[in-house]
Amino acid sequence: MKFTVIDRQTGREADAKQIALTEDWAKGLCYCDMEGFAIQEDGTLILMDECGKFECCPTDRFTVIMTQTRLPYH
Repeated sequence: MKFTVIDRQTGREADAKQIALTEDWAKGLCYCDMEGFAIQEDGTLILMDECGKFECCPTDRFTVIMTQTRLPYH
């Protein structure tokens, strides 16, 4: 499954770099080396950098839109 993260403050796709630069909850992440969003097994949305650090996203901040990917037909 693929997914898109929509920022409820802007109504647009979330900008991980901008979030890491400006939001207190994400200040521990390396903004210049962002990996992106991931969903943990329990459904928690996290924001990650490529250095292995991550922060849990505020539960009321983002909307996650799941998109089904098609498997190749064999």
